[in-house]
Amino acid sequence: MGAAHVRMCTTDEDLAEYALFFIRNQSDFSRDFTLIDTLMHILATAGNAYIHLILDDNETTIGWVSYRYLNERGQEQQGGEIAFIDSVIMLETYRSSRTFLRGFRHLANHMAQENSHVRKFQFNALADHAYLTRLYSKFAVIIGERDGYHGKENIFSADFPELLLYLNRSK
Repeated sequence: MGAAHVRMCTTDEDLAEYALFFIRNQSDFSRDFTLIDTLMHILATAGNAYIHLILDDNETTIGWVSYRYLNERGQEQQGGEIAFIDSVIMLETYRSSRTFLRGFRHLANHMAQENSHVRKFQFNALADHAYLTRLYSKFAVIIGERDGYHGKENIFSADFPELLLYLNRSK
């Protein structure tokens, strides 16, 4: 397998590719996601988030990441201080620690260039998913819990400048 690369969704065709990939792979996102859940997530995300497609060497979509910028009150704000990850999915055959780290580094560096006001990096993950909790606890702390659509979710947060140092040091 070659190196994956990223393309921002900027055209209607990119958004269509994002939507089709999500519909085809909704169970990889969540075992409990129905088609209606998927369509609702697509509609909510497509209009309010930055979406990056993850592509293989043949320009085939193998995943995506979507995020927003929020202010301290949790409201969307173009130059907000919080980079909040809405959702991420990658085909299982492409998942590895190396790919995760490279993609994460790329995303964080892109965010740093895109929005110089970012001070925190946050996301939610299912509380009962032990592997993800262990993985994410390497670079973020759990600052709370919330009731998510499919169960309890941990709220993870990291200091963004420290996260950038951590990611760029571990090349």
